[in-house]
Amino acid sequence: MNGLKVTHYRHFWQALVVLIVDIAFFTRTDASKIAPFLLIVGILLLAATFYELIYGLLSFARLYGLPIRHKNRLAIYLSGILVLIVALQSIGGLTPRDILVLLPLTTIGYIYGLYTSTRRRNLDG
Repeated sequence: MNGLKVTHYRHFWQALVVLIVDIAFFTRTDASKIAPFLLIVGILLLAATFYELIYGLLSFARLYGLPIRHKNRLAIYLSGILVLIVALQSIGGLTPRDILVLLPLTTIGYIYGLYTSTRRRNLDG
């Protein structure tokens, strides 16, 4: 990383585009008056926002001596968890039991995904 040349990184531009689209979409919509299709678009946009935010935080963690090898996959899993929690909360279906079930299942899924990708690489080589 050379100085403050952050604008050369692809994720900076992706985060900037997601932020602009967030501002344009969420300031012009009222959740109680729009079509269900636009609610789905809002959830997908929220997922993209969480992904970019988490990926940026994981990249920033490297400055503090915490290198994370699978940032992309970890950001996808964590943003998926957050979007699912927000979606359940928005429809009034979130209970502590949901979180207690969701976190171990996604942790097992993440570890299994890492295991299978590592094993596939070892079999190919």
